[in-house]
Amino acid sequence: MRNRTLAVGMGALILAGCNTLDVENPNAPDSKRALADPAAIEAVAGGTMRSWFNTYDGMEGGGPLVTMAQTYAASWNNFNMNFYSSIDGDGTRNTRAYQNDLASAGRTTIIAYWQGYYTTLSSAVDVLTAIRKNNLVITNAANTKRAETIAQLMRGASLMGIALNYDKGYVIDETTDLTTLEYKTRKQVRDAAVASLAEAATLASANAFTTPTGWTNGTSYTNVQIAQLAKTMAAMTLAYYPRTPEENAAVDWAAVSALAAGGISSGAKFDFNFTGDGCSSWCHEILYWFNAFDGGRVHTRVANLLDPASQRTPYPNGGNSRPNSADKRLGDGSFGPDDPDFAGYFGVVPKTARGGTDFVYSTEEIFRPDRGMYHQSNIGHIRYDRSGEQSPNAIYGGFGVAPVISRNQNDLLWAEAELRRSGGNLTTAANLINNTRVDRGGLSAATAGEGQASLLTKLIYEQEVELLGLGAAPYYQRRRVTGGLLVGTPREMPVPAKELAVKNQAFYTFGGTGIANSPTPP
Repeated sequence: MRNRTLAVGMGALILAGCNTLDVENPNAPDSKRALADPAAIEAVAGGTMRSWFNTYDGMEGGGPLVTMAQTYAASWNNFNMNFYSSIDGDGTRNTRAYQNDLASAGRTTIIAYWQGYYTTLSSAVDVLTAIRKNNLVITNAANTKRAETIAQLMRGASLMGIALNYDKGYVIDETTDLTTLEYKTRKQVRDAAVASLAEAATLASANAFTTPTGWTNGTSYTNVQIAQLAKTMAAMTLAYYPRTPEENAAVDWAAVSALAAGGISSGAKFDFNFTGDGCSSWCHEILYWFNAFDGGRVHTRVANLLDPASQRTPYPNGGNSRPNSADKRLGDGSFGPDDPDFAGYFGVVPKTARGGTDFVYSTEEIFRPDRGMYHQSNIGHIRYDRSGEQSPNAIYGGFGVAPVISRNQNDLLWAEAELRRSGGNLTTAANLINNTRVDRGGLSAATAGEGQASLLTKLIYEQEVELLGLGAAPYYQRRRVTGGLLVGTPREMPVPAKELAVKNQAFYTFGGTGIANSPTPP
């Protein structure tokens, strides 16, 4: 395995529970003066997008989730993936609860999202405080509203991250008294996230602006697009929130449909893109690892969906044969330049006319056999490798533009909502499914006449394929379907031990024997 270390860091956030020293430092501005600098506050507003993105797409939190979900596969020790995604001898993960104490190496998985999302939230609230309480103007009214809207969006996006991953958390805005801060249930955090995103959509719709390209390291967005994005994020918050199939059935699917219908695949469709800079400051970290097929592979469970005839699961002795999938996203698995010198590169067949758009076949077994052959897979994910040859100057090296939330993802949320809500439109659902099933996969069209059950099967197939690489979305998808996670796999994270220790609270955890399928009350 290549040495795939990163230089992406996150600041720490101390929310409550510790004593403060009211000693003025003459060499550093106090918060009131810092919040009065228009240029600084505008930079903070833009910076919230980078800190949120690097958290949402980060491997420290997301790497274990996407491998525990058996969507990607890796047995490396990096990011605790080997421990959390491995399987006990009895076929469960009953010995693999989250390691939530100060002495455990595995604690970093639980810390990453908490620290990253609350860092982003803290910065967003600073911007909202400066504008709403201190009446700060950033050059002009338009720039001020732009900064306020993005801060409101990122506040909601951060709370979404907490609601999707933890059993409880803090809800903070510009009116919060941090000295009396108390936990809110995950449902309360979810509802606060949706409300914040709705407010962001309203602000964006009412104020014309375009974001600077530097805020995403390459792509600007209009206020209309930001409103669409806020609605997609709200739909994601509701749809990805359930920990169990029972909770999934209780989702307000009519609300999801209404939100997704105004999301990023409605009207002028677009992806929410960020541009990697080699993982210095901007990093599609999950793609950096898993769109490099020497870094990770597509789990055989997903490979088998793409081509049941050739890709057996679990991984068989001797590996799986070259695919011949009807799905154009896999095809015959060939990849790279049609050049004899490329032949043999990680056991790859140089690209033919039937080479897939998203996946590659490799004969190389890249993981250590002693860690479990079930980690192995012959299929790699190369959808976002725009170089077509694993160039270090592209996503393989952490460079280039790629989505963190895609228009296809919104289509599939919308389709699911139509299939699950009372009185849903099956024709609309089928058409949305076909945007990827037919247009990208080249498969036979889904039709309303098949009925709900058949369309749900096709929908789930599309979600398995299309969500790969988009943060931890595959995990959120898997945990809410019947049989989606192995017994013992944690369905949510506890408050990190570091935070609990500051407040002198008892450590606790999720996953493992007896509690894997018993999440906190919804």
